[in-house]
Amino acid sequence: MERTGDGEFVLARPWSAIVRVPTSEGIAWFKEEPPVDEFEPPLTELLAQRRPDALPELIAWEGRRMLTKDVGPRLRDVLDAGEPAPSWEEILLLYAELQVEFMDVADRALELGTPDDRPELLPGRYAALGGDQVEAVHDAAERLAGSLPLTLAHMEAHDGNIFVRDGRPVLIDWAEAVVTHPFLGPLQTLRGATERLEYEPGSTEVERLRDVYLEPFTRFAPMTELRELFAAGYLLHGVSRAELWRRTLEPLPAEARGEYGQPVAAWLAIIGELVDGTTTLGGA
Repeated sequence: MERTGDGEFVLARPWSAIVRVPTSEGIAWFKEEPPVDEFEPPLTELLAQRRPDALPELIAWEGRRMLTKDVGPRLRDVLDAGEPAPSWEEILLLYAELQVEFMDVADRALELGTPDDRPELLPGRYAALGGDQVEAVHDAAERLAGSLPLTLAHMEAHDGNIFVRDGRPVLIDWAEAVVTHPFLGPLQTLRGATERLEYEPGSTEVERLRDVYLEPFTRFAPMTELRELFAAGYLLHGVSRAELWRRTLEPLPAEARGEYGQPVAAWLAIIGELVDGTTTLGGA
């Protein structure tokens, strides 16, 4: 493979950069990670070895830098154009299947530096962030702890991080992954489906999508129990995201942090809304 033209900056943030690179074998994508996300290149390699159909093809990586082959158009762009796309049912089912398959590499992922968001660790982090729903977060963590094997949860599996390759969904940006209970993961996927399909949050249509996701986990527990656990995971998603934003923005100068608003406070507010019922399944 040879580079055939100049690279083009597609995204440059204080903590990472992405460059589009033309090559003799098509477009490749270069990404440089911040120190906090240096686990992404080796984690991507590990997971792609298991499920090459659902992850980017890694050309090479070194340290915090990696080069991957193009994976096709972004799902968001495909949907906006009204072109044929994988259904949300297919996406949610694939997401669950990946989580089940990746359970046996969770320990290896931790060794690579993937963030450890086990449920039992989250109440303390939530309290340290200044959250005021400590009892509800503690109860949710207690319900989840030990209920299912830990796995890799891609915490931003929305239509901006799902691409379409040969008609099938591919998940990119595994810097957004943590090792945790599976049900912490799919909040943003379910929210994206709810918005795109114009379903009412909390409706039977959204519950049906949730159950599509839950079906592969019935090997571990009955569906009724899984639904209860899912509600706890849906709540704890926000703790993981708030903590991610804290550790991402904290090293930056104050003026740089200001460009990104108050994401930690926003996620803490969503947790409060989930507790008091003003935000429901498919929302947040």
